[in-house]
Amino acid sequence: MIVNEAISNEEFASLLTNHSFVYEKNPSVAISFSGGSDSLALLILMNNWIKKHKGFLTLIYFDHKLRKGSHLESQYAKEISKKLGIDHKILTWNEKKPKNSIMQKAREIRYKKIINFCKQKNIITVMTAHHLDDSLETYFMKKKRNSLTPNLSGIPFKNTQDQVQIFRPFINLRKSRLIQTCEKNKYKWFEDPSNQDDTFERVRVRNIIGGLSKYKSSKLFSEFKVNTYENTFFEIKLANFFITNLEFEDYGKFTINKKKFKYQKKCFQIEILKRILVTCSGSVYSPRSRSIEFFLDKYFKLENVKFTIHSCIIECSSDKIYIFREYVKTKHFNPKRLIIKKKQSVIWDNRFLISSIFSDIQCLVFDDIIWLKLKKQYKFVKDTQNISYDILKTLPVLLCKNTMMIPFLTKNEIMTSLGISVIFKPKIPLTKKNL
Repeated sequence: MIVNEAISNEEFASLLTNHSFVYEKNPSVAISFSGGSDSLALLILMNNWIKKHKGFLTLIYFDHKLRKGSHLESQYAKEISKKLGIDHKILTWNEKKPKNSIMQKAREIRYKKIINFCKQKNIITVMTAHHLDDSLETYFMKKKRNSLTPNLSGIPFKNTQDQVQIFRPFINLRKSRLIQTCEKNKYKWFEDPSNQDDTFERVRVRNIIGGLSKYKSSKLFSEFKVNTYENTFFEIKLANFFITNLEFEDYGKFTINKKKFKYQKKCFQIEILKRILVTCSGSVYSPRSRSIEFFLDKYFKLENVKFTIHSCIIECSSDKIYIFREYVKTKHFNPKRLIIKKKQSVIWDNRFLISSIFSDIQCLVFDDIIWLKLKKQYKFVKDTQNISYDILKTLPVLLCKNTMMIPFLTKNEIMTSLGISVIFKPKIPLTKKNL
């Protein structure tokens, strides 16, 4: 295969098949479109595929409102949708922009709004045009930040977010082939000026990789491929450890078999704790490896110790490691009183999905005054279920028709009769969902 050869419709179809693309009858698919050559190539090829399968394609353009010229790409998205005869949706980021980590926040908001739109329209698949060069850059950045983490990889070809499949059919292809695909089909594209702005880490990394000698570039690529391959087996090993040595309570408590944990290699111990801490905290970012290494060196061998890390508490006994959310973070992160409208769902504390079918309810942050009101009613349940007060304080308190409830302590029959459900649903699962 010539490196710069355009991607044919036949090759694209085989890419979907080889990556086990799951789709329904008359498939409905959305394309995350930027106006650049990558997403344009994906749009061209997927449009041909979707027509053959008698499906429906929707172009989604997300306007971050970070550049004055972004409306031009927005207009282009509308025009090309009309030309191809497909639906389009323009989403915008109108909220106040953060001063720090703006690219990370932009990515979070983009995915959140795109996924919410797809759920409203019953679209089960979103495709993005991430390619091999993107994945290599991601690997390089991870390696710089997480030198202690084994088996680093790039971008996965698929994963799932909130029951929507994110699929990346180009993840093993070089960007040059996507450009050739656009040129062959005689389409023009936009060049995002932010791709030249070296205040962004990815641009700096792209320039570093582009400036490597042929030998160093080949060495980096080989290392990346080996790590990506080994990462699959690493994820399986990690999943097996969780299955056999981790207990989870649906109110947000994780318990590790300490004896089994201590026999693991240090790099594996760090990754185990990273995954649990991300899930337990409801965060999307991992704690620093050095912070976990400090805990392992200084406190892991001790008993009855409490260590705070990544908005969580780690407690050690002689044979168990307990991990749960830190109350101070829950208290500061959430409003004291939140109204949840009937027939709506809310993610509370980035961890719990709260839904109400029949009526509006109030969601309160736990405090000592609330516990004094409810202690008599719930103390027995709390003690029999072995829920510590530190954990109890991290749970939402619900008020419905003058009835105050603590999820996981209140009987399920009562919650169900009121049409209320509370499910532990953090942003990031313990292991990769594509396994």
